[in-house]
Amino acid sequence: MHTRRLDDRIRNLCAQITEATDGELEAILQDLLGAIHEKIERLRSLAASQFLGRKPAKERRTIPPA
Repeated sequence: MHTRRLDDRIRNLCAQITEATDGELEAILQDLLGAIHEKIERLRSLAASQFLGRKPAKERRTIPPA
């Protein structure tokens, strides 16, 4: 299952871990590890852009009106 937002994917994988059997656990943990690494790389890129004074990437999600 692919979700658009990485944070949603990480939350979903964490929820799957609580219900996983021993046989499923290793695959879910590997997916979670990959998603966490991807999140870290995105954060590094964002930090580097801000540190170097570049324009940050546009946020794709919208903030709902209050």
